[in-house]
Amino acid sequence: MGDAPNKISITICGDGGCGKSSITLRLVRSEWVHEYDPTIEDSYSVSRTIDGEQYFLSITDTAGQEEYRGLWAASNLKSDAFLLVYDITSKSSLSALDYFMDMIEMEADQRAEDNLRLMRELGDSARGVEFGMAAPVKIVAGNKCDLKDSRVISAKDGLEYARKHNSGFMETSAREMVNIEETFARADPSRFSKCAI
Repeated sequence: MGDAPNKISITICGDGGCGKSSITLRLVRSEWVHEYDPTIEDSYSVSRTIDGEQYFLSITDTAGQEEYRGLWAASNLKSDAFLLVYDITSKSSLSALDYFMDMIEMEADQRAEDNLRLMRELGDSARGVEFGMAAPVKIVAGNKCDLKDSRVISAKDGLEYARKHNSGFMETSAREMVNIEETFARADPSRFSKCAI
């Protein structure tokens, strides 16, 4: 019997209508959903092999509408990785990521503080032992890249936004199945390093 696969929790966030659910369903079920049905929160799971290792991805597809953002709670912030999706045909969808980035960055700061406190408490007794929560991986995805004629956000602008927030970047198309698997593979497990004394 083989080892149990590693588990990675991924929260997908972004403005309403940018294609979060379409991206998720493309990955999980290999299907494309073209009608817009606002999500409050859905959970999915799928196994994938990344760099020869088996991983179990636990995916939470969250609401993008502003009225539901209060539901985007502490449980989502404990994720290993965040996929922040915007629509390349909607200028406001990129700036809508600021809310989620702020929340994720506060969580990263809290994890760093908790890890430092734990390191002080453990002292020399934990030398060489990994502990605490790693900083979350952030990936910015410019979705609907198949709609070239309607594009209002350039790939360069998306990349600059991602770099400004120390995030990975990818352009995707759920409709055309462009960079869907590759985007989730960017939640590179080797980046989930814990603290070590």
